[in-house]
Amino acid sequence: MSPTCLDSLAWKKICQEYSIDSIKDPKLLSKLEDVKNHFIKPDYILYFKDGPEEIIGCDWYSIRVVYNEKIADQTLTGLDPFLGNDEQKRIRNRILREIMKYQCEDGKKETLKEMSKDVPFSESHKDYPLKMTPEMTQPESIEK
Repeated sequence: MSPTCLDSLAWKKICQEYSIDSIKDPKLLSKLEDVKNHFIKPDYILYFKDGPEEIIGCDWYSIRVVYNEKIADQTLTGLDPFLGNDEQKRIRNRILREIMKYQCEDGKKETLKEMSKDVPFSESHKDYPLKMTPEMTQPESIEK
């Protein structure tokens, strides 16, 4: 996400509209902490209460981490096999629709084009291992 002619206060306004302060559910608060403390460290964290409910951590350029109970009971990154093409694209476009509210007309046109594109890495990493397998943890024998 590198939108053209974005209002300098856009992220501040988006964070206010989708404030994490409105999270009251203890389980969601726990997952919010997971998003905040994720090793990827998002700069902006948004809470979408309405359909589907999710917490999304972003930076200026990308979506870094997401939590959506209907997808998985853990925080996910873009390389996670739980996130297929459709979910990645839906999440990305959800954020881009919000960004568009704070762009000039040329920026909005560019963002609409970006929204139609496939997401990077989704299909290429669909077999990315989620859990360690014995083959991954067993040392290889060194034959001489």
